[in-house]
Amino acid sequence: MNTFECQSSAANPPKSGNKMTTMLLSLPEFYASYKKWIAENPIKASDYEVTIKWISYFVAGRINNSHIVSELVYCLSNLLVLFNDRIIRSEKNLELPCSGDTLKVWLTVLEYCEVLLELTARQVWGTRGKWLIVVSIQVFKCISRLLLVCKHKETIIQHPPVQVLMRKQIMIPQATETAAAEVAQAQMDSVSFNLKRSGKIIRKVDASPPIHVRNWRSLHRTQFDNEQTIEQALAGQQLIAETLYIVKPIAHLCALGCFGDKSWKPFLLSLLIDLGSIQLYKKGDKRLTSKQKMEVSRRYIGLLLYLLRSPFYDRYSRRRIAAILNSLSKNVPFANIICLPLIKYVPFWQSNYFYMWST
Repeated sequence: MNTFECQSSAANPPKSGNKMTTMLLSLPEFYASYKKWIAENPIKASDYEVTIKWISYFVAGRINNSHIVSELVYCLSNLLVLFNDRIIRSEKNLELPCSGDTLKVWLTVLEYCEVLLELTARQVWGTRGKWLIVVSIQVFKCISRLLLVCKHKETIIQHPPVQVLMRKQIMIPQATETAAAEVAQAQMDSVSFNLKRSGKIIRKVDASPPIHVRNWRSLHRTQFDNEQTIEQALAGQQLIAETLYIVKPIAHLCALGCFGDKSWKPFLLSLLIDLGSIQLYKKGDKRLTSKQKMEVSRRYIGLLLYLLRSPFYDRYSRRRIAAILNSLSKNVPFANIICLPLIKYVPFWQSNYFYMWST
């Protein structure tokens, strides 16, 4: 009887093992189908991503530890966008690989997750844990950005380093793509020529950057708003300007440790570094590409955030913002639906998002 039972169990193994094996075998197929669907339906994917991101706003204040849960949902939605963008870029061969791509991806992931990491550290380890995470993140970001600029010859550090893909632009008609390609070819011909036998693209002598900033890589094109540009490594004032911008968070943290978070000195130090960096970029404006000009313009607008950063916010902006929101909620129909929650959550958002050390 025992022998029969053993033979029977050997002939009929447990079904749970078969289900697990089938599930594992189907995961690669599921991932392949997912990649195919994302590549074929980038606009629909964007709609789902936006829906997930909006969930993070509705979660805030409605459950226990809602700030952490809300930030978790927001972080995951950004990571999903990054993941799907990389699938689309890979499937459609939109960009050529560069030496600093992996580092930029890690930097982007860290920028999406840094607030969540700080909130979690403060919840688990208290204030000391929070500042340990803040310092560690900013040191890593500073070193990584310096490597991108100095070693990998990145032209300017964007925020985030891996930009969100403009998916509507990749759906442009074929005629527009052809016209853009002709413009790109004309620009390439003005700074380079092709070897007759090998067809390799060689940069002309008068279009070469200074020897100390050359990266010795072959010429390639990068697309920004349907404009093809030949980008060169930073040099001179531009390199100094970008270095100032990169080390600003570390300088602010050091000043914060020396003078405290109530002092104006860290605030003014960061503001002066930002103004100096932008002014140096402004002097060499004619040499900037479209992507660089767009990023410098974003930094100009970023100066407005100083109105929401301590100690300026604590002493001047806070009361005025609350008064404006109260006035809108009383005088504009249905505005209280938006303004009253804002009055409640603006202090929390200010203390968690408008950091002087964040760039």
